[in-house]
Amino acid sequence: MLIDKNTVATLVYSIHLHNAEGEIIEDAQAEPKELLFGFDKMISGFETNLTGMTAGNDFSFNLNSTESFGERRDEMIVSVPKTAFMVNGNLREDLIFIGNVISMMDNQGRPLKGKVIEILEGSIKMDFNHPLAGEGLYVVGKVLNVREMTAEDLEPKSGGCGSGCGCSAEGGESQSGAGCSTEKEHAHDDGGCGCGSGCGC
Repeated sequence: MLIDKNTVATLVYSIHLHNAEGEIIEDAQAEPKELLFGFDKMISGFETNLTGMTAGNDFSFNLNSTESFGERRDEMIVSVPKTAFMVNGNLREDLIFIGNVISMMDNQGRPLKGKVIEILEGSIKMDFNHPLAGEGLYVVGKVLNVREMTAEDLEPKSGGCGSGCGCSAEGGESQSGAGCSTEKEHAHDDGGCGCGSGCGC
């Protein structure tokens, strides 16, 4: 069976920043992953390059930023009112410090992550660009199995990547902290984050 829409492929792979010698940002070589194809759940270049492959196929390919997490966008840098991060009138200092990455929700209830880049008098300037926006990737791995999708595959999985909302601190500056790099995140093409009141801290 070939990888196509409505199939599930079991893969081992690693994703590197820029090229084969670059930093490994996701390593699934030791623990195979099952990925669902045809539902716009993965970055486009990852899915496109694997479509048509079958069990036993090795693969390696480069992805430019358009095929992965897009270019950096100025409109994804947003000032969020400090009141969104206050509890009983006090600023959540455990969350609000330069470089911290915070899980939030936009006005449509979609999860997104923002990095604190500046603390102003009445607001917090945050960067909601994906940590890997503007970067090229290199992917290498092997297809272990391909099967038809089942109804069970469509059921929500608990603890999935990017599911954390409600202003939890991610911390750290490392790009390897992006996590789950094959998974597509919302690009907010509707004109920005709109996350001013969506925190709920």
